[in-house]
Amino acid sequence: MKQLSFLFLLTLPFSALAFDRLALSSSAGNNEQQLALDATRFWRVSNTKLWIGFGIRGTSTWGSDQGYKTAPALLTTGQEGPQVIFLEDKKENIDDLRLATTQVTSLNAMVQFLYQWSANWGFGTNIDVIGGSFGKKQKAKYNPKKDDASFPDEVSARPTPFNLLLISENDRGSLNSEFYAIRNLGNGWGLKLAANFAFTEYTTTQKLRKNNDRFRRKSLLPSLGVTRDF
Repeated sequence: MKQLSFLFLLTLPFSALAFDRLALSSSAGNNEQQLALDATRFWRVSNTKLWIGFGIRGTSTWGSDQGYKTAPALLTTGQEGPQVIFLEDKKENIDDLRLATTQVTSLNAMVQFLYQWSANWGFGTNIDVIGGSFGKKQKAKYNPKKDDASFPDEVSARPTPFNLLLISENDRGSLNSEFYAIRNLGNGWGLKLAANFAFTEYTTTQKLRKNNDRFRRKSLLPSLGVTRDF
């Protein structure tokens, strides 16, 4: 309930804004759990069944014994830019960071695309674009790809504070996205089934190998939620 209270407080300043749909989703797996609460305003694209929406999403992700990898695209692929989607990882540049416990809470602006297939079924996708994250500083075990006595085995890290969508490995911070289906239950309520793909990111308090301090975890989790239309 603590995570849900956090999300409610995060989205409260936006409650005065006009929105069409409120969604609460829960995801779990791989020793991690996630709660997300979002509010979206939709606009119909001409006379089609396609709708585009803009909104705000609060996400809280927590877990135990979580592994993180070197994050910057310049290290993971050797390049920056949209072409990194097609590049293989440079394994020699990628180090491991392992945290016994994690807790990342984010507030991001997001964009949605919804195809209202029928009165009862809708299919869509959404993704966070920009925002911020916070959470406690944690102790982490550092395991560089190449042994180097100049780096400690244990370091401190906290959630990367700034989140920005820049395509694949270029992304920065903690970002959430979904592919989903919504079943209308009547009276404005709906049931949402989704595949949740999330980036969570920690920044160490000191620079490590390759002058890097950012480490990312990618999670693909099943998600179940409820929606309320207004």
